[in-house]
Amino acid sequence: MLPRQAPLYRLFFALKPTPLVARQTDHFTESLAGRVPRIRIEHQHLTLCITADHVDYPYAVIKALLRAGTRVAAEPFDLRLDHLSFSNRSVALRPSRAVPPLAALQRQVANAMTRAGIASRPGWSFSPHQTLFYRDGPVDQRAVEGFQWHVDRFVLVCSHVGHTHHETLATWPLQGSAQYSLF
Repeated sequence: MLPRQAPLYRLFFALKPTPLVARQTDHFTESLAGRVPRIRIEHQHLTLCITADHVDYPYAVIKALLRAGTRVAAEPFDLRLDHLSFSNRSVALRPSRAVPPLAALQRQVANAMTRAGIASRPGWSFSPHQTLFYRDGPVDQRAVEGFQWHVDRFVLVCSHVGHTHHETLATWPLQGSAQYSLF
């Protein structure tokens, strides 16, 4: 038996579909993926910002990101992922058109991370998508009926890379500019 790989920890801010939408997406994905393992229902997400990997559990980075998350004040919005994108290594759902509230939320999260002194993963740039599964294959794309949900929160997740474990560290509601007003 091979020794288990030492964990790496990857932190990211994300949007998570509702449980119903996640199950519907998984059912749709099953027809595409065949025997290829799909992204688990509880792991489905759209990444807003991501850090580099950490060898040791990143307590200090988590603390800074928790503070950063409280600085984000954005309006809830509806998100529709209705474009299927096949890259040479994965299959993902994407929005078929620009979603200004999504872009504004992502900018706020990225700015909050920067102000907290935490850099994004080197070479990473925001390209809104929800990965369905990984595979080698030809590049393709097509419109699909898609999946929609009302985005009313975002989360901070710690992925235990290579161990199929996502730890939700915090959830923040989207309530607009009055999000953190005092009484």
